[in-house]
Amino acid sequence: MNNNKQLTKGKTMKKIAMIIGVLSILATSANASSYWTQPNIFGGYNLYSSGSGMLGYTQPNIFGGTSFYSTQW
Repeated sequence: MNNNKQLTKGKTMKKIAMIIGVLSILATSANASSYWTQPNIFGGYNLYSSGSGMLGYTQPNIFGGTSFYSTQW
């Protein structure tokens, strides 16, 4: 009998966790913005958002990677 109660409790906890996960996904996707990039004169990209305007820009660094510079505070 005790084993059956533990199985039922485990199934209930899984359902609750799944509902919380779905609700959190719906809450974060509600304020979605569109994002786009444009090439810049530094060889990188300018990053834009429909909600915030210009987010920043990138440019190649001396190590072969890319540096990101933010314009947001």
